[in-house]
Amino acid sequence: MNEAEELIRIVESRGGRLTIEGSKLVIEPEEAALPLVEELRSHKGEILELLAERPEMPAGVCLIRWEPVEAPVRLSECSTVTDAERFIESSLQQLAAMLEGREWQAGNWGLYGLLERLAMCGCVLALDDPQRAAQ
Repeated sequence: MNEAEELIRIVESRGGRLTIEGSKLVIEPEEAALPLVEELRSHKGEILELLAERPEMPAGVCLIRWEPVEAPVRLSECSTVTDAERFIESSLQQLAAMLEGREWQAGNWGLYGLLERLAMCGCVLALDDPQRAAQ
């Protein structure tokens, strides 16, 4: 893991969310990055490149870890993923549908089933509002 990846991991582990707005690196809440401001500035270009490689997260979801595993990924006795990043992208679309109340477009997967399948492929997520999952 290089220094830019480590900085992203640290900010996210502190509850920070890194996003790209134009050519700007935005971190919310700012407190998650306060002790790392100088390091983040010096690695801004690398951080922006790494963030640009990630898929867009559905509203209401916070990325915890982004480490897509090398395929194949065996999800169960009868399910093997051969392209983890493509699987993650389509599963995020299903998750967005589920969170928007379009369960029929979630591939017959429940909320926690989708989160578990994504985690197995290296994309660990948490809901911004855990109460939403109870609905």
